[in-house]
Amino acid sequence: MFLIIWWITPSFIKRFTQASFEEIQAPIWVASDQLETLADRAINNTKSKQELIDTIKELKRQNAYYKQIKNINENYKAEINRLESILSLPSRDRFRYELAHVIQRNMGSWWQTIRINKGSKHGIKKGDAVIFIGGVVGRIAKTNYYTSQIDLLSNHSFRISASFINDYRPLFYQGKGPDLWGQPKGRIKNAPQDLMTDSAKPLQLVTTGLGGTFPEGIAIGLVPWLEPDNTGMFQAGEVQLDKRLLGIKEVAVLIPFNRIETIDYDF
Repeated sequence: MFLIIWWITPSFIKRFTQASFEEIQAPIWVASDQLETLADRAINNTKSKQELIDTIKELKRQNAYYKQIKNINENYKAEINRLESILSLPSRDRFRYELAHVIQRNMGSWWQTIRINKGSKHGIKKGDAVIFIGGVVGRIAKTNYYTSQIDLLSNHSFRISASFINDYRPLFYQGKGPDLWGQPKGRIKNAPQDLMTDSAKPLQLVTTGLGGTFPEGIAIGLVPWLEPDNTGMFQAGEVQLDKRLLGIKEVAVLIPFNRIETIDYDF
């Protein structure tokens, strides 16, 4: 009886009900993430004194290393700004980074999504690019006020223009879901026949920047082999994605500085 009533319910009421339900659930998801953080802190408090000393030493070494990297990057940025001013070039900074924590995961055989603790309140909108230290994470699929859902790079619905490093011919990438061992995979199509790769030196797949969602040169994955496709005119192959993708805890959402507002009309 409930299914029949839901089936005849107008679509706008269904969307409103779903959005309201997700907004009600959002505080629960955020609270569970905070409880997990508190649990991690409690575990750290049980460590021995020597373990804590070793951890602090390692953190100090990493902090010193990242300080050096920061200084080098600041020098590079200053040099880029100097050259841009000499050549009268516009600035290349097109995005700001909104850092967020992963508070929920949905890893099925077809849908692979995660939810983060940032939403429309923080300027995030559907279609925004999401990255992490290993490269592309995915794309914002849905936003609520406090949370957002991300379609992962391995999701079957995820598609993007890609290319190999030092080869600017665009390829078609699509998520393939997990393999038998649960590792995220993707697939490329329309690869030219002159491209060659092997498992010893796989080709690095990166974003092309076409479409404006993702900047150019963001890592996608590695392609260890290529084979002729159904047409015989191009090649296709499997893309090995970063193994950290399924266990990722923090991401960065790329929000354009000059976002063009769009209006959705319902007919």
